[in-house]
Amino acid sequence: MAKILVIDDEIGILDLIDNVLHHKGHEVVLAVNGRTGLKLFQQERPHVTILDFIIPDMGGMAVLREIRTLDPNALVIILTGFGTEERERQARKLGAAEFLEKGLALDTLGATLDRVLTRIGRTMMVDERRQFPRFLIQFPISFVRDGVMIGDGTGCDLSAGGCTVASQTNVRTGDHVELQLYLLDHQELPTPLMVEIAAVRWTIQQQCGLEFISLPSGDKKRLLQYVETLQTTSP
Repeated sequence: MAKILVIDDEIGILDLIDNVLHHKGHEVVLAVNGRTGLKLFQQERPHVTILDFIIPDMGGMAVLREIRTLDPNALVIILTGFGTEERERQARKLGAAEFLEKGLALDTLGATLDRVLTRIGRTMMVDERRQFPRFLIQFPISFVRDGVMIGDGTGCDLSAGGCTVASQTNVRTGDHVELQLYLLDHQELPTPLMVEIAAVRWTIQQQCGLEFISLPSGDKKRLLQYVETLQTTSP
C-alpha cells in the first residue's frame, strides 16, 4: 500500500481517482487546490503525488516547483485535460515523473502509478544490496491487505533490500504488496516485521522476487540489525 496525494480542483476527478486508488489498496489524500496540496504534502509525505496541470489558486507548475523544493526526489505524476508538447516539456523540466492526459483510461493511470512506485527507494535499495549480501535463510512470510492476511509462503534469499518467496499467493510482476516477515533469531519468539510496500520484480513457478520499498523506521532498523547479525555469523 502506498500513500498517494491527489491535487485537483475538479471534485469529479478527485472522487474517481480516489475510488480507483482505494480499490488498488492505496491510502489516498485529497486536495482541491495547490496551497492545501502543499500543506498536505509537508504533513503526509506521500509516496507519489498526482497533480493537475491547471490549479486555479497558484498553477500546477508552481505547485510542482514547490514540491520539488521541499523534496528533490518527490515523485509527481502530472494530469492535464489538454496535453501539449510544451506543457509536457515544462513538467519534465521541473522533474515530473510522468505526464498523462485526463481522457486516458483509468487502467493507464493505474499502470503508470505502478511504474512510478517501482522507482521509490531504488537507489537506496541498490546501495543496501551492495552493502549487505543475500543470505539463504528460510522464514515465514505473510501477504497482507487492509490488515488481513491474503496469503502466506516461505521467504529465503534475504537481504536488507528484498527477498525471494515461495508462495501460491496470486501476485504478478509489477504488483505492490504489503508483507509481514517473521524472522527467527532463536532468542525470542518471532514477531512480525512489517514491509509497508514491496514491489514484485519477477514471478516464476510459484516463486516471486520482492524488493522492499517502504518499512516503518523501527522495523527497518530491526531488519538491518538482523542482516548484520547474519553477516557476522555466516561462515
